[in-house]
Amino acid sequence: MNIEKELLKLKNIFKENKGKGLKQDEITKMLGWSQKFKKENREILDSWVNEGELVRNNRGKYNLPENAGFVKGVFSIIKDRFAFVDTETEGIFIPKSSFNGALDGDTVFIKITSGDKDDKKKEGEVVRVIKRDKDTVIGILQKNKNFGFVTPTHSFGRDIYIPAGKMRNAENNQLVVVKITFWGDQERKPEGEIMEILGDPYNTQNMIEALIIREGMSNTFPAQVLEDARKINTTISKEEISKRRDLRNLPIITIDGDDAKDLDDAVYVEKLKNGNYRLIVSIADVSFYIPEGSPLDVEAYKRGNSVYLVDRVLPMFPQEISNGICSLNPNEDKLTFTCEMEIDKNGKTISYDTYKSVIKTAYRMTYTNVNKMIAGDEWALKEYAPIKDMVMEMLELSKLIREVKHKRGSIDFDIPEIKLVLNEKGKVDYIKRRERGESEKIIEDFMIAANEAVAEKLFWLEIPSVYRTHEKPDMERIRTLNETLAKFKYRIHSLDEIHPKQFQQIIEDSKERGINLIVHKMILMALKQAKYTMDNFGHFGLASSYYTHFTSPIRRYADLTVHRILNSVLHGYPSKKTVAKNIEELPEVCSHISKTERAAMKVEEESVKIKLVEYMIDKVGEEYDATIVGFSNKRVFFETQDYIECFWDVVAAKHYYEFDDKDYVMRDTDTGEFYSIGDKYKVTLVKASLADLEIEVVPNFIFEQGQIIK
Repeated sequence: MNIEKELLKLKNIFKENKGKGLKQDEITKMLGWSQKFKKENREILDSWVNEGELVRNNRGKYNLPENAGFVKGVFSIIKDRFAFVDTETEGIFIPKSSFNGALDGDTVFIKITSGDKDDKKKEGEVVRVIKRDKDTVIGILQKNKNFGFVTPTHSFGRDIYIPAGKMRNAENNQLVVVKITFWGDQERKPEGEIMEILGDPYNTQNMIEALIIREGMSNTFPAQVLEDARKINTTISKEEISKRRDLRNLPIITIDGDDAKDLDDAVYVEKLKNGNYRLIVSIADVSFYIPEGSPLDVEAYKRGNSVYLVDRVLPMFPQEISNGICSLNPNEDKLTFTCEMEIDKNGKTISYDTYKSVIKTAYRMTYTNVNKMIAGDEWALKEYAPIKDMVMEMLELSKLIREVKHKRGSIDFDIPEIKLVLNEKGKVDYIKRRERGESEKIIEDFMIAANEAVAEKLFWLEIPSVYRTHEKPDMERIRTLNETLAKFKYRIHSLDEIHPKQFQQIIEDSKERGINLIVHKMILMALKQAKYTMDNFGHFGLASSYYTHFTSPIRRYADLTVHRILNSVLHGYPSKKTVAKNIEELPEVCSHISKTERAAMKVEEESVKIKLVEYMIDKVGEEYDATIVGFSNKRVFFETQDYIECFWDVVAAKHYYEFDDKDYVMRDTDTGEFYSIGDKYKVTLVKASLADLEIEVVPNFIFEQGQIIK
C-alpha cells in the first residue's frame, strides 16, 4: 500500500463529500481496504491525525482540518509579545493569551476568533500543537541554589526550568544549549537539561555559534560523509571523457568573487559568421560524483544549500568536493553539464542544447579584474590579452540579453547590499557596499539565460521536474502597496492583470527621483517569495515563462536535482519507473529545499546583524545622515547613508507621537508636525544592543527641542 497515495485519495473523497465527516468503516469501504485489518487501518488513520492531515471528533468521525474549522500553519513568536501563524496564503495574528503552549517554530492548528474569510486582519488561538520544531533551545542561564531557568535568546515563548542535576556546571549568565525533556503545560514551564556551555552570551563568536546550533545547522560533517568524500576518485578516466563532448580546446573561463573557492560555472562566448552568438555555460557535474541516496547525497539534501554567514561558510558538501574535485579550477580537466545556446543579434535565444562535457578553464577570472578589462585598464588588458576580445563579446551579448529582459518587464531590484570586512580578530574593520559592475551583470545574464533554456526544455518534455517559481502578488497586498505608493504619486493599475513591467517602470522612475531605495523595498515586501515547485507557474519578477535553477549544484540541492532529471532525458524519454519516482518524491523535495533556503537567508541576515551591532557599540554619540524607511506604532525606522538599519523609539520623547496608518506618517500631536517615508534627518546613535540586536538613534531635532525623557 502506498500511504501517500491513499491519503490523497481520501482527501479527494472528503472534498467530494462537501465537508461531511466519515467513520472508519465508511473510509475503509471507500478506499477498498480489507475489513480484516481493523486495528492496522485505525493505526494508519490515527497516524494521519497525529500528522495534522486529518482530525477526528468525539464521535469518532474523521474529516479534513479545514472542514472542521481548523487552520494549519507554522507558529512564529515576535519579541515574546505576540505571534503569527503562517499558512500558505497569509499570516494570522495570535495574541499571547492564545498561545496555549505553542512555541516558536511549531506546526499548529488554530481556530479563527475574529475576522471573516476575506478580512486581511484575522486573529486566532492555538488549539493543538501538531509538531514541535526543535528539541534544543539556546539561552542564558539564571542560576539559583537548587535549580535554574534558561531565558531563550530568541523568541521562544517561555523560560525553561533546569533541575539542579541537569546544569553541567554551567555558571550564572552563561550562554547554554538546552535539550527539552518536558514541553510544559498550562501550569508548568518546559523543562530541560544543559547539553553544551557556549560561554559569554555577548561574545559575537559565541552568538554566531549559538545561531548555527539554534537553526539545526552545522560547521562539520558526519564521519561517514567525510569518508565518502575522501573515497571519490579524482582521476577522470579516458572512457568517461570519450562519452562526453570535449570542450577543452575552448578558452572557457570562470568569473567569481575574489575570495570564492567553490567555482561551479564557466562561460564561453563566440561571435558566429551569421552575426549571432554562441554562448556556452558549463556547470560542475556534481551528479556524476554524488550517487543518489549515498551519505553525501543525504547530508546535502538535509542542508539544502550552502549558507554564507558573515564570518564563515557552512557548505552543502565537504571541501574535498566543493573546493576540490567539482570546483572548476583553472587548467584542470573537469566534468561538466553544459547548456549551449545560439542567441541572435536581438538577444533572443533561437536554439539550445544540453549535454555532458569535459572542460579545462583557461583563466580563473574575478569580477574585479573583468571590470578592469571592461574599463580599459592597461594592466588587466595586457595580463589577460588572449581573452580580451571574448570578454568584450561577452559584454555585447550580456547587454542584448538584458535588453530583452527589460522589454518583457523583468524587475531589476538594485537594492544596495553591504559587506562587512572583518579583521584578523573577526571584528568588523569597515563596511563597504557590494558593487554590481558589468562583470557581475554578465554572469547574472548568462546564468538566467541557461536556467530559462533548461526550464523550457524540461517543460516541453512534459516530465516531472523542479521549477524556480515566483507567482503573481496577491491582490490584497497590491492594494496595501498602492496605499503607500500613493505618498510618492505612484500606483499599480489594472489589478486584475498585474504585469511586472508596471513595477519596473515605477522602480526606474524612482531612481531618477532619488527615492529608489524606499520604493524598491516597499515593492519587494509586497511581492511573494520565490520558491521551488513541480508546477511551472513562471517567474513573475523575471517576467519569465520558464525558469529553474541549474547553475549552482555545488551549493544548491535544487540544481543537483535538476541535473539528475536532465541526465534522465539525455538519451530519450525517462523510464516509467523514473517518472513515477519523481512524481512521488519531488513535491517533498521542493517543499524541503524551499524551507532550507528561507532558513539560510534568515541565518545569514542575523549573522550580519550580530557583527554590525558589535561594530556600532563603540560609536554611541556619533552623528549620521539617515532616511525614514518605515513605521510601527511606537517606532520610526531609519537607514543611514551607510545602509545601516536603525530605529527611533518615539515613546522615549516628551511629545506624544501617533502613527497615522491612513496617511502613513508619524505625527507629533503636540505640534501637528509629521514625519514621512523618505524624509532625511541628522540622527545620533544612542544605543547598540547585542541582547536585542537593535541599533537605536534619536533625530537631532529631538535633542534641540529637549524632547528626551531623562
